[in-house]
Amino acid sequence: MWTFESLFQNRSERNEALRVALTVTICMVLGKLLNLDSPVYLALYPTIIMTKNKDYSWLGLLRTLLPTLLAASAALVVTEVFSQHPFVVWTISLFFFDFMRRRATTPLKKGQMLMPTFNWILIVVFAQHTTMDMPMRIHEILLSMLITMVVAKTMVTLFPVERGGKPPAFEEEPATFENRAISLALIGLGVAFLMIIDIISATFCLVPVIAAATQTTHKSFIDVVDRRFQTQVGGCALAVVFTLLMAGHQSTFGYYTIVLGLLAFMITASMAKAKGPAKIFMLMLCLQPCCRFSFI
Repeated sequence: MWTFESLFQNRSERNEALRVALTVTICMVLGKLLNLDSPVYLALYPTIIMTKNKDYSWLGLLRTLLPTLLAASAALVVTEVFSQHPFVVWTISLFFFDFMRRRATTPLKKGQMLMPTFNWILIVVFAQHTTMDMPMRIHEILLSMLITMVVAKTMVTLFPVERGGKPPAFEEEPATFENRAISLALIGLGVAFLMIIDIISATFCLVPVIAAATQTTHKSFIDVVDRRFQTQVGGCALAVVFTLLMAGHQSTFGYYTIVLGLLAFMITASMAKAKGPAKIFMLMLCLQPCCRFSFI
């Protein structure tokens, strides 16, 4: 006889699937209920926190999100001061990207580079092409972070994380001039394109670009590009399915919650059972549609 427990091999997998799915669903529903101008943050932050973070203490959550808040605040200052000079904004952005790349000397630090860099890009692109109140955007970012922390902490309490061994220690690998030049070329040209062409939804395509830009070998670069291309296509396909299911029911919160929760659980259940590269694939597959769902 089929049971819910039979979906998973052990309690740890079940807890992980429920923990991630419920956190993402609750945060996204709150973003819709609060009628935020930028609900995407309540899709982005919980997805990253629940799939990449290892320390769920209040201090650990704060330590994870604080660099992102600082990066977004700095980007806001730059875009406000040089609002009439997009080339200056782009040039300063290059210095920021280079600063982040120089700090990314281990796989862990490379992963930590994603959120601050992407949030900087979001601020720059939205300031360039929308009439949003950008200072108010920082308030929404801060609110989204607080909501994410509270919901994440609650879900971790209800569905505890199994304690693992010590994470492997990696040697520092200083970024060479070539590494930095490749990162600047990939990320800088992507941002330049988005600042010139008004395609705001394409901003999320820079997530795989940032990941690829931190690779130091040809093989790892090709692997990341291939994996991220698949997750982009798969994520967009899931977003299309979700959009079709929501057609005519966008304002029905109950229906939105059920459909979103089922799709989130479907992805996270597969992610919880996956291992190695397959787990990373499912992680990114979860991130892509969630960010797009937030605009519905």
